[in-house]
Amino acid sequence: MLISELKDKRILIWGMGTEGRAIREYLEAHHLPAEILTYNDDEGAEAFSKILNAKPDVIIRSPGVSIYKPEFVKAKDEGIKITSSSDLFLSEMRAVHPQTKVIGISGSKGKSTSVSMLYHMMNALGCKVALGGNIGRPLIELVDGEYDYIIGEFSSYQASDLSASPQVVMLTNLFSVHTDWHGGHDRYCRDKLHLAAHQQPGDICVVNANNAQLKAYAKELPNVIYYGLPEGFHACGKELYLGKEALLNINTLRISGNHNMDNLAGVVTVMDKLGLDWRRGLEALKTFEPLPHRLQKVAVVNGILFINDSISTAPEAAIGGMQSFDGPMAVISGGIENHQDYTQYANFIAHNHKVKVAVTLFQCGPQIAKAIRQAVRRSDFKLIEAPDLETAVKAAYEELQKVGGNLVLFSPTAPSFGYYKNFMERGEHFIKIVKSLEK
Repeated sequence: MLISELKDKRILIWGMGTEGRAIREYLEAHHLPAEILTYNDDEGAEAFSKILNAKPDVIIRSPGVSIYKPEFVKAKDEGIKITSSSDLFLSEMRAVHPQTKVIGISGSKGKSTSVSMLYHMMNALGCKVALGGNIGRPLIELVDGEYDYIIGEFSSYQASDLSASPQVVMLTNLFSVHTDWHGGHDRYCRDKLHLAAHQQPGDICVVNANNAQLKAYAKELPNVIYYGLPEGFHACGKELYLGKEALLNINTLRISGNHNMDNLAGVVTVMDKLGLDWRRGLEALKTFEPLPHRLQKVAVVNGILFINDSISTAPEAAIGGMQSFDGPMAVISGGIENHQDYTQYANFIAHNHKVKVAVTLFQCGPQIAKAIRQAVRRSDFKLIEAPDLETAVKAAYEELQKVGGNLVLFSPTAPSFGYYKNFMERGEHFIKIVKSLEK
């Protein structure tokens, strides 16, 4: 749906978070709708029924509103047109501003760092480029700007019901997350990849060949170009390669995490396909500052480095974090029950003698602890179940001092809604606890 099609319509904005407020401000500034109604889920079913009785012509849903909610299905069945801020943005850019290429990046993990690295490199090259979406500004605010490129981070929530796709899509990986919103893992995977479902001939879809699940689902997509293959851009440990040519070592950058070299292989592939000077971009990347809560170095206390990886909401992310550091370490994990399998996580700990301590906590803590007990038989390993994060951090710190360890990795492997508002608040609490140890 194009923005012009909203003229003189009665609009319901469902969800007044960041995107909901942004689309309302945009529509009011352009004097388009005849009337704007708003609704938040916490107002209840009765309020929603009254809203529907007002006969809105169009519903603009916010990302948090699942397309599988019964109320959503009911509205659709009643013939109400449904769109989203993301879909309006992409449809408008395709039809009205085709000179601006939209680059959409998504994946279970790595999308925020990927869009940020790409923006940093393209900006250094002098491109007229903007960054928005699930990170930074709502995309609708960028519609009327003069840009060569707009880089957008897209969540599965935003991608699930799009009717238009970016000209360039990059997909980092697929893990088991957000299954409640989507009503199952298969739906989650399909909704995530729906970002590229409406690409046109000549568009670009860059896909990580090293993630088996992503590769399996990507078979249904057009325009697929794989990265992570030996003959192309790929990562090996701390090194980025083009074929056999070593291009960059992560130790020359300010970011941590070997998996970020995998993400960088995808970013450079995008730049290469767009004809941009990726070699100069890599040089510029040496000034890139890491994003907070993503393998963030917090402090060194008595020789022990504390790493905040609060963004981690999947076991695979925590495994990537453990692979990125050397020396004896403790790992802290746990959050809400998210129907995840911790077998691979436990087996990784079992076969890596550098992991000396594992501390579990919160709702899925017992599940993680059970998996670890079944897998780990090492005498040089200790498992601790903690009631809260402060206890967990202090226990990890004390145990590491006994064995001469040098790293505490906080990589939760799950969300912590109910305990914290979001991963940022969770990460800030971890930082506060660590800072208290310095006193």
